[in-house]
Amino acid sequence: MSKQRNRRFLTGSAGLALAILANPAFAADAAPQAGATTPEPGEIIVTAQRRAEKVTEVPISITVADSAQLERQQIDTVGDLARIAPSLEINTAAGQSTGGGGSIRGIGTQTFSAGAVPSVGIVVDQVSQGNANISDLFDVARVEVLKGPQGTLFGLTTSAGVINITTNKPEFGVFSLRMRTEMSGGGVAGSLYGDQVVQGVMNIPLAPTAALRISGFSNTRQGPDYDLTTRQYDANDTFGFRGHLLWEPNDALTVNLIGDYSRTRTTNGGDFFTFVKADGANLNPVVPFPLPDNVAANLASCGITPGFGNRNFCSAANSFVDRNETGGVSLQLDYKTEPFTITSITAYRTSLESGYGAASNVFRADPLELQVFNGPVNHPIYLLTQELRVSSPANQLIEYTAGLFFSSQIQHAAAETTDVFIHPAPGVLIPVNLGGTGEYRVTDTSGAIFGQATIHATPKLRLIVGGRYTKDNLRLGTTADAIPASTNSYTALDVNKFSWKVGAQYDVAARTMVYGTVTRGFKGGQISNPSGEVPYVIQPEVPTAYELGLKSTLFRSWVLDTNLFYEKIQNFQAQNCTSNAVGSLSCAQTNIDGVKTRGAEINLFGKVTQNLSLNTGFIWAKATYPAGFRGTDGSDLGNTQLANSPEYKFTMSGEYSVPVSQTVNGFLAADTIWKSRVSYEQTSVAQSTFGPHWTVGGRVGVRTADSRFTVAVFARNLFNVHEPILFQSGFPYSGASNIGAFYGPNGFRQVGLSLDGKF
Repeated sequence: MSKQRNRRFLTGSAGLALAILANPAFAADAAPQAGATTPEPGEIIVTAQRRAEKVTEVPISITVADSAQLERQQIDTVGDLARIAPSLEINTAAGQSTGGGGSIRGIGTQTFSAGAVPSVGIVVDQVSQGNANISDLFDVARVEVLKGPQGTLFGLTTSAGVINITTNKPEFGVFSLRMRTEMSGGGVAGSLYGDQVVQGVMNIPLAPTAALRISGFSNTRQGPDYDLTTRQYDANDTFGFRGHLLWEPNDALTVNLIGDYSRTRTTNGGDFFTFVKADGANLNPVVPFPLPDNVAANLASCGITPGFGNRNFCSAANSFVDRNETGGVSLQLDYKTEPFTITSITAYRTSLESGYGAASNVFRADPLELQVFNGPVNHPIYLLTQELRVSSPANQLIEYTAGLFFSSQIQHAAAETTDVFIHPAPGVLIPVNLGGTGEYRVTDTSGAIFGQATIHATPKLRLIVGGRYTKDNLRLGTTADAIPASTNSYTALDVNKFSWKVGAQYDVAARTMVYGTVTRGFKGGQISNPSGEVPYVIQPEVPTAYELGLKSTLFRSWVLDTNLFYEKIQNFQAQNCTSNAVGSLSCAQTNIDGVKTRGAEINLFGKVTQNLSLNTGFIWAKATYPAGFRGTDGSDLGNTQLANSPEYKFTMSGEYSVPVSQTVNGFLAADTIWKSRVSYEQTSVAQSTFGPHWTVGGRVGVRTADSRFTVAVFARNLFNVHEPILFQSGFPYSGASNIGAFYGPNGFRQVGLSLDGKF
């Protein structure tokens, strides 16, 4: 989209929005938002224990963001969720498929390993997403970030925590429509990339006790990566939809049928590595007659200036297109029969990546003397889950939830090629290494029986006890060319594990509760499948966590959630990545015994006054390697902070509204994050760390008094702080002399216009 076209579009949109706001008669005819609810003061409802409860009564540290907060902070993707909770980081790299790629309190899974599952599970409408998780957020009612191991009730992929997402349900007897947009253009009003987000929702009543909710979105982004050769931003285009049928045929039975689908198209690698450091001449090690490869000079010849924040690359090969399709269907049946409720959830999810992925052209720099290309990919994932549970009524002497769970996840990868060339002169490519990986298939089958109970020992004291017995089988099948001298290979990991939780909570006042818990978690193993080597087993991850917490309601409905925590992980699953002799990224998975995280956190969220909403939090999370641990560069990293984990983090988001007239209110919203220094590698290389920094954004706008129409100007990362997703030294070789950075849209300033209409 050109700058001129962007300006015309934004100007026209603003004029339309102001015309609507200026016409109170038009606004008065609109219907209220479908599914809107007004909670009582102090009553923020969550489902952290698989039942609807007040957040202040749940003995788990939780950060909650409702739909209003998600929209004012423009939380449009799973990757944006790191901005709502100080304990949560989302830093998934291209090619990784371990769920959302998140970490909580410094603990998470970042790996390319076959069959790896996340430490932070993503659950949407009570369905575990596995490695086929959603990427975009739309029509969401609430996001709960649950901290610490949650395996008793949520299963295998939750050894560090859970991102529990609840979408809006259909509403009986109401037809409604909503449209919202966020529009920005690269080079318009200081925005450094373009992004056009459009979301729509329609609620359709089908019968007195049946309704259908259809929601969809389109997210078309230009950049932030920019090709100096073609003078074009990379295209990152996603669209998707969700259909939700709610039917209550009688007072006892509730039926929820949900289906979703999304498709993403990315060109030229999308958000991938660019050069941020290139310190002059190096000897190319991959040919018998080493050629001097002056990386900095070669990059300069096509206009690239390495440095923090560089998002430019130069590649004439503009045919690299990657496609990713994700979707699924779930059927939830809730049947009330005295003295409990029976719930069955059957779900099937699938994900398919095809075409040329982010690493198809690894360096995206045509003048470099080293060129590495990876062939097309074909990575389907299939996930089938079945949960059957019973739950007692609330406020009984013994409240309980118990059930059975089964899951089968299959990840398949077709054979892939890797081609390495020396490029000594324009138009000359000398092949020096032609290889790749063979086809493989990973099957992860799990079954479990679980239960958790709360015992009301006295009117103020409640005891907690729970357990889960899991049987997990991980299996790898490979073709002949995947393992040397092998025609077929199967590596199996069979694990039977019992995880548990015990604790107590006590009401010290009418609106204040304290609690203490001890939890033993479990996360399934991995099978590392390095190219050209025999696969090996990565053992399951077993955390033991201790937590003391306090929850209280302040003012009208401002929730205080504060805690102390200590967690030690047996067989922490880590990944070490280095640049090998041919400039390719070589990653090895490993277990690290004795990783710890400990610290304190405070969160405040909700309404302070009728006109002021404020969500803020701070965490100190000292997450460290064990004593004597050696990094990939041989340095002693013992007792230092884990990679990808800030020790301190502060978040704040708020909105203040004030009447402008009888029909229009003005509002001012702001959000900010502060992080301490973060290291992105298991090395002592100072240049692959990012220092303490603030990231600031906000919105200013007006809305009608009934909240049906809104127009606002917004800014994200107002001061253009270039926080990376990853750093990689030895890019393409020579260690700290050459460094690549992986930037996403959150690493650059965005300025735009948002519109919202409810009919």
